Amino acid sequence: MTAFPTDPRSARLVFLGGVGEVGRNMAALELDGRLLVIDAGLSFPEVEMPGIDLVLPDFQFLRDNSDRVEAVVLTHGHEDHVGSLPYLLREFALPVYGTKLTLALIEGKLEEHGVRDRAQFHEIVPGQELRSGPFTMRFHRVAHSIPDGVALAVDLPAGTLLHSGDFKLDTTPIDGRVTDLQGIAQEASRGVHVFLSDSTNAEDPGMTGSERTVGPVLRDIVRDARRLVVVACFASHIHRIQQVANAAAAAGRKIAFLGRSMHQSVSAARALGYLDVPETEIVAIEEVETMDPSRLVVCCTGSQGEPLSALSLMAAHEHKYIHLVPGDAVVLSSSVIPGNETAIHRTVDGLYRTGADVFHVPAAPVHVSGHAAGEELKFMLNLVRPRWFIPIHGELRHLAHHARLARDVGIPPERVLLVEDGDTVELGDIVRKGERVTAGMTFVDGLGIGDVGEVVLRDRRKLAGDGIVVVVVTVDAHSGEVLAGPDVINRGFVFDEAAEPILEEARHRTLLSIKEASVQGVSDPTVLREHIRRALRRYFVEVTQRKPIIVPVIMEV
Repeated sequence: MTAFPTDPRSARLVFLGGVGEVGRNMAALELDGRLLVIDAGLSFPEVEMPGIDLVLPDFQFLRDNSDRVEAVVLTHGHEDHVGSLPYLLREFALPVYGTKLTLALIEGKLEEHGVRDRAQFHEIVPGQELRSGPFTMRFHRVAHSIPDGVALAVDLPAGTLLHSGDFKLDTTPIDGRVTDLQGIAQEASRGVHVFLSDSTNAEDPGMTGSERTVGPVLRDIVRDARRLVVVACFASHIHRIQQVANAAAAAGRKIAFLGRSMHQSVSAARALGYLDVPETEIVAIEEVETMDPSRLVVCCTGSQGEPLSALSLMAAHEHKYIHLVPGDAVVLSSSVIPGNETAIHRTVDGLYRTGADVFHVPAAPVHVSGHAAGEELKFMLNLVRPRWFIPIHGELRHLAHHARLARDVGIPPERVLLVEDGDTVELGDIVRKGERVTAGMTFVDGLGIGDVGEVVLRDRRKLAGDGIVVVVVTVDAHSGEVLAGPDVINRGFVFDEAAEPILEEARHRTLLSIKEASVQGVSDPTVLREHIRRALRRYFVEVTQRKPIIVPVIMEV
């Protein structure tokens, strides 16, 4: 178990994800021997993670301190901040603090995972103060690409810790709910000891555009489209979905929603009044084929090129209900999550092959970010005037650029800390890094959680790169004489028509290896397998410069 700082004026931050990367946001704030978990996000697999479905933070630090975990507080409802909560609740029963929409969005996920009864929901109302154990928390509304986001302030012995959440300074948000600069200024007037701020767009100069600027672009695309319009966006982007629905209504079109997560988000947002789409304007996706395509807009998921998503199936001409043809219009109304570039480009190319008109950034202004750009970040730093600053939420280059912005506005360089996953920061009068803790990735593959590690991924990458060769030989258990085989089976190593001479020589070398082992008195099957593996490895490198995985199978009779 990791020791708690002995300084009575000290608290500690433990970064378990989201710093030095995009996604998997999770940190733990330690105070008076208790732990407050801030966000519980996930990320999506990168190209070099074959077969992986989701990537979670490593919960080992929380497991080691399970009796001290007080609660989880969620800053907003995006997957990179709430997606690992169902997996966390398999191990912990906890109070969960979130705004009304955030709790509504995660409730369905928790029910799917069968862990809803392990979470005690506590609704956050922006502007209020709540207390959980030793943690006195205040929440301030922030504008983002999803409604109901908040910044979090927590009182510490040395002063206030302020966590920005994901935010931007949108002066004309769709729902009229601007970032609460007055509330944040009140925190500043009390004195912010440590400020943690969103760094995603720290490299972008100027101000991030208002969400409202996307609406006219969508209206023009829907108005001018000759046939069906398909708009793909994140299911949680309620503001964008509202603008898609508004564009459909302005053109006299009905709207259909496609994708399980899209249906869940739309249902929750409509029930709570965050999304205004009359029931009379919605049609079921099953009715699409019977309707005039020029009177319809489909709002779906899949903007990140997910292999089995609605949009990817459309691009491959394999969707059950939507069959794109020339004259249709497809809009990818989202940003590119790092690591998804290849999948997205493949999907976009497939959409172009259908003959549809395709609109995507940067070719068309169909998306704006939900994160603050450089000038907004500097404004917030000037407003908060923290004694210490820690940039969060971003790859290391984003954090470093945000640190540079902090220095530009006058925060002393020695009071700016760059952190990565596994770092701890002691929050006394002097803020400094402490000892590191276990923090890494937990892979979800199908129903398996954590049973795929780096060794398995390495083998999968090797299989993808050089293939596999299986050698099956039957030997006499007493004499070691070869009774059958060897049979050499190749998958992903050499093309069948070219393989025969190579595989025939592999059979010959396997026999030689067995005879050589017999002369040396080797009878242990484990040693014999390694003997064969070593001989074939040398041969395959010699003739192909490839290193397939070699699996000798020795059957004794």
